[in-house]
Amino acid sequence: MATGPQVKPQLNRVGAVSIGDHEFVVQPKAQFSSVLFMLGYAADPGFRPEEVSGEGTEIFPAIAETFARLLERALGRGVLQGYRRLDETAVAIRGRVRFSDQMSRRGGQLLPVELTVDEYTVDIAENQILQAALKMLLALPRVSSDARRRLVHLESKLVGVTPLRAGLPLPSWQPSRLNERFHAPLRFAELLLARLAPSTTGDGQRIASFVVNMAEAFEGFVTAGLTEAFAENSRGVSIGQYPTHLDQERRQPIRPDFVHLVGGRPTVVVDAKYKTGAPRVEDLYQMLAYCTVLGLNEGTLIYLAGESNATPRVAHIAGSTVAVRTSRLDVALTPESLLGELRELAHGLSPRLAAPGGPYR
Repeated sequence: MATGPQVKPQLNRVGAVSIGDHEFVVQPKAQFSSVLFMLGYAADPGFRPEEVSGEGTEIFPAIAETFARLLERALGRGVLQGYRRLDETAVAIRGRVRFSDQMSRRGGQLLPVELTVDEYTVDIAENQILQAALKMLLALPRVSSDARRRLVHLESKLVGVTPLRAGLPLPSWQPSRLNERFHAPLRFAELLLARLAPSTTGDGQRIASFVVNMAEAFEGFVTAGLTEAFAENSRGVSIGQYPTHLDQERRQPIRPDFVHLVGGRPTVVVDAKYKTGAPRVEDLYQMLAYCTVLGLNEGTLIYLAGESNATPRVAHIAGSTVAVRTSRLDVALTPESLLGELRELAHGLSPRLAAPGGPYR
């Protein structure tokens, strides 16, 4: 019988923890490249399959390579600049005079002048986030020499950017046409900064960890993919984590993963489950409740593809007009094939007519 400490991963958690020369890896059902793609695509549907690194089993090199590719493409047209509002004291007037501060601090003096200036600079929130991600990746173990060289080169392009202070929240930024080419690396940087935790032990050994909740990653990927696919083929609107209530008293909130509405009425409801095997009774009950509340005759569960259950199946609920369809996604596919399979699945979910006189409210 084995003795000594045992490591047991949490349900649906995958990733790696590196301590010095030792690494503990919980392998997902998919390649780590597909995991990174699902995370990146859920954060920004403009995330491209070809940006994700490799088919290897090591997560830290894949993360570094993927971010290097994203940022190299974004910085190919130069470093992003923007306006940043600063308060300063000067002898030459530019910007706007802060008269209240001028009177309280300077009395009757004319100089120096208290000013507020909108400065066009590289020292903006977007670049601060990118720089923080680069610094963190350079502290990771097992990053290839080529990837490390590229990360150092990318960091050198952000000269003049103020480093973020450790422990403080990330600065906010607003997606716009001006920073559009940076959306993918920024979203990826944010998810890395939220999940990666490089540090050191008391005796100086490097520690790094990256853990992903695959149920959340799968759900986010499915929701983003369906939203994009329906936007191409429907004039309706798609809502993830659709807020509604199970009861008429509106005391029991429920949130289906994905609902598509046309003319203000739900036409499609989908729930993603990071599970294999036959549909669970509790999942069928849940989808029955969703369909009843939304006034739909059909709902869809999306499970993981297993070895022998890849074909869709339908459960017709006894005593009800509701049918629950179970479709499957093969997360072991390459990112490009995985996205293609999800889009094909979406095309089969043409908006269903709501049940006549249904209880949707």
